Amino acid sequence: MATKQKLTFPILWDERSTVAEAFGLAFTLPDDLKQVYLGFGNDLAVRHGDPSWRLPVPSRFVVDASGIVRFVQADPDYTHRPEPETTLEALRRVVD
Repeated sequence: MATKQKLTFPILWDERSTVAEAFGLAFTLPDDLKQVYLGFGNDLAVRHGDPSWRLPVPSRFVVDASGIVRFVQADPDYTHRPEPETTLEALRRVVD
């Protein structure tokens, strides 16, 4: 994706939620929700190639060139996401 989009900065691909787990930002779906997902034909174990049914908490981090985290947004409710402008403002503050 980074090559296709011609990104000039690194992005993290956390296929098995290993990094999310290390940051405490991963959770395993409870059995009742697994059944809901399966009822919709969404078998995460098959789709992700990982039988754990682990998902990352939707998160955004802006890290400056020195490796200091300058902005964090994490909310286990996937319907709550910051507006793109909020992230852009955080990025502008890091660049300025």
